[in-house]
Order: sequence, then C-alpha cells, then structure tokens
Amino acid sequence: MKISYLGDKYTHTYAAAAKMMDEGDELVGCPTIYSSIEAAAEGRTDRAIAPIENSCGGSIPDTLDALWALPLYIVGETVLAVPQHLVGLKGAKKSDIKVIYSHPQAITQCNDYLRANFSDTDVIAVSSTAQALSLVTDTSMAAIARTSGDGQEIIEAEIEDVKNNATRFVLLAGEPGTSGDKCSVVFETRNKPGALVEALGLFGEYGLNMTKIESRPHKSKLGRYIFFVDFDSRMGGDKLDELLGALAKRTLALKFLGQYPTV
Repeated sequence: MKISYLGDKYTHTYAAAAKMMDEGDELVGCPTIYSSIEAAAEGRTDRAIAPIENSCGGSIPDTLDALWALPLYIVGETVLAVPQHLVGLKGAKKSDIKVIYSHPQAITQCNDYLRANFSDTDVIAVSSTAQALSLVTDTSMAAIARTSGDGQEIIEAEIEDVKNNATRFVLLAGEPGTSGDKCSVVFETRNKPGALVEALGLFGEYGLNMTKIESRPHKSKLGRYIFFVDFDSRMGGDKLDELLGALAKRTLALKFLGQYPTV
C-alpha cells in the first residue's frame, strides 16, 4: 500500500507515518499537506497521513479543507510529541543567524522563543520543515525542525513554547472507518436562528461527549461556515446510523468522516 505524507524523513509527519504504516507499505513524500492528501484522493496513493491539530497552534486548515472538499475519510489517528529544534550547519552559533526557515505551524509553536531570541531576525514560512532544512546552506541560516539533516546539527533543542507540545495526525482513505471509540463529522447548518444549537444538541441527547468543535469558512461567500465535530463514540451500527440520520435532518449538508481508533 502506498501512503502519502508531507515532506521527507525529516518531518514530524514522516514520524507519524512510520508509526501507523504496516509492514510492506511504501511511503511517498509530497511538497505540501494538501498535495499529500490530494494524492490519495486522485488514486496516486492508497492512503494519506496528515496533521490535523496541534496542542499549541490549533487546527491545520489544509487538512480540514481537504476533508470537506475531497472524497476522503478518517480510518485512524495517532498523537505524537513534536519537539522543535533550532538547526544550523555544523559549527554555526545563535549569534550567526540572520534568517530562520520553517513550516508555519512550527513557527507558531515557537513564537515566544523567537520573540525573545530572534526579534530582529527574518523568519520565513515554507511548505515543510524538510524544505526548511534544505534551505540552510550557510552559517547565517537556520531551520526549526524535528531533527537535523546531513552536515547539520541542533544549535538549541526543544525551543517550542510549551514542552508537552503534541500533534494529532489522521490516516485518510477512500472509505470511512467503521470501528473505534472516536467519530468525526462535518456539516453545514441552515441560515436560521438556533440552527447550530439544534444540531449540536443531538450529541447531548445521545449522551455523547464532543471532544472538539471547529468552524471553517465554506469559501462560497462571506458569512457561510461549516462545522467539524469530533465525539467519543463506542456506539455501533444501528445507533450510530440513527444519530447520523437525525443530524442530517437538522443540517443543510453532512459528511460522516468516520469512526476510528487511536494508534
């Protein structure tokens, strides 16, 4: 089975992919999060692994948008600690650094450190931490990344602002998962007073604990939104179908993203 992911062996997504893959699976690196998910949607890979939420930086918009727009669903998840390190060429010092590269999420996770230590340094967002490492070609440059590349070393370790920094990654496939103790849905409500309350009230009626709710722009016009909901669910078969049927009646559009385990 081919599994697409962001970057190369130096990214956190690669570490998540290595944890979730089965023996014999092939990992396929892609330049962006969205392109890694799109590869699975278009059949160039069988599955994709993507970050969906970070404990400091919040949700990953590219992954949420892809789940709404593309015919992919969640079949599993894992959570990894994601320490961020300041990486430079061997022998480089903090005082040498004039520019720092990293993925936007990694930069967000290190904002306090960067303000305290590099307030006058150019911090440039790139598509992945792997790309950031590739751009470090002299001692005036550094990257924020999971590990160092060839000819590089960690100048300062664990520079993330919160030391228990963690990211949730999801495994995506062409059909939704059907077993596990967690479920996800995304829906749009009708434009009327109380519509969102009516939809969310169902989870309480069924005795289900919502673990996350997130709104995203619909992108068709200003003021139109979709809502992602994760909830704990050990219910199976008929009971889950009953919930989804009731939710469909209280929403304008509904996509069941899957029932899945945490690995």
